[in-house]
Amino acid sequence: MRAKFQDLAAALPGAELVQAAAAEIRQVAHDSREVRPGACFVCRRGLRVDGHDFVPAALAAGAAAIVAERRVEVPAGVGLALVRDGRRALAAVSRRFWGDPDRRLGLVGVTGTDGKTTTARLIAWMLGAYVPSVGEATTVNVRAGGRELDKTSRLTTPEAPVVARLLHQMAAGGDAWAVLEVASHALELARVDGFAFDRAVFTNVTHEHLDLHGSIEGYRAAKRRLLDLLAEAEADDHGKLAVLNADDPVVAGFAQGCALDVLTFGETNPADVSARAVGAGAAGLVMAGTSPWGAWEVDTPLIGAWNVPNVAAAVACVGSIAGGIAAGVERLPAFPPVEGRMELVRRGQPFEVIVDFAHTPAALAACLRAVRQRTDGRVLVVFGSAGDQDKAKRPMLGEVASRLADAAFVTNEDPRRERPDDIARAVLAGASADGAVVEVVHDRRAAIARACAAAAPGDVVVLAGKGHERTIQFADHEAPWNEAQAARSALDGLGFSDDERGPA
Repeated sequence: MRAKFQDLAAALPGAELVQAAAAEIRQVAHDSREVRPGACFVCRRGLRVDGHDFVPAALAAGAAAIVAERRVEVPAGVGLALVRDGRRALAAVSRRFWGDPDRRLGLVGVTGTDGKTTTARLIAWMLGAYVPSVGEATTVNVRAGGRELDKTSRLTTPEAPVVARLLHQMAAGGDAWAVLEVASHALELARVDGFAFDRAVFTNVTHEHLDLHGSIEGYRAAKRRLLDLLAEAEADDHGKLAVLNADDPVVAGFAQGCALDVLTFGETNPADVSARAVGAGAAGLVMAGTSPWGAWEVDTPLIGAWNVPNVAAAVACVGSIAGGIAAGVERLPAFPPVEGRMELVRRGQPFEVIVDFAHTPAALAACLRAVRQRTDGRVLVVFGSAGDQDKAKRPMLGEVASRLADAAFVTNEDPRRERPDDIARAVLAGASADGAVVEVVHDRRAAIARACAAAAPGDVVVLAGKGHERTIQFADHEAPWNEAQAARSALDGLGFSDDERGPA
């Protein structure tokens, strides 16, 4: 792609074009280490560093233009535009550079504390019954034009230049709709500002990321920002609709004062789309419910009570797009398992080993309650809490594990710059002396091996917090990691070797 800097600057409300660029723009970048010749380098104030300090490095790498919040020195021929907010400018420039791709397809944003990934994938899967192909960008996968792409970042929602490029690939590849998982970080840090969302789906809002947002009120406000983006987008043929969880008091409260059309879903409170588990099928829950498009019932491959509202959210969203749900619901029995979400590791052992991404107190509680229903034996859990992130949830995780498990092993998740002992001590502060037996085993591989060795026939071992992630982050390096493979290795060490894999 190529663009004129003057055209990009025109996409920035209130921008001052100080100097035109002699060369065409071939890239939009915010990291000087990624700048290539012809780049437009957008300066923004980061959480730890200021992008303006890296203008010399960007120029040395061949940047053809600079967008900044304050005047910086640039040579003749290098473009310069001044803006009030570098983060929002990065999103606006990225959209324009890639030809406003969000306008060339329908765009669904899915946010919430828990359930975002599964809900986003359910929506994309069901939509596939109505359109030739659907783009996806979630925590675990990226799909554009019917092809799975490599996901190179751990970010749930990538930075704006990547989001814009992916949406361009989806539109160019023939995708009619795109489903984007939207994290609170992305909303707080303006990664998706200005993108034209047509549906905003909210799963729930509990407790997470107070390290960034400062308070639970700040976290809730960040989540609600997706409604603002939906309202701000110019209406098109796709329409606009907010899809809200009637059972979550915070999300249900978002409807107050909302000028948008709202469709609700839920299990317990009155909702436009109702859902409930009505039994167990061959592989998972049988669910049934009602909707504006008729009653529905389906045998799903999903387990865990939390998946009932996830499916209801997908039914509501897809029904609002397609004007019906029958074909989408009929597709649900073949829904492929989501990596690291209640993923069962089988090596012929007489106990279950389940890998799940649960890393918030609410998600861990839901996970442990679900596996408790699967066994008359004990529940053993391996879990931790990420370093340099929300410290307030650590004792809450400890309380949940000690109350709902029989044995708990506190281990490294992503310690980053914090001492593992400090993280573990904070987790243990919430554990009840009358609850589960809790051990600290910092080495995650050793903790998994310890839990598997302690398991008896009929028990369930839950490996929580890492899910699909492929690294463990330490202060000075990232160690390769695969939770399911670590479980298989532990089971191999115990003499089990039958290779069976599948969803829990």
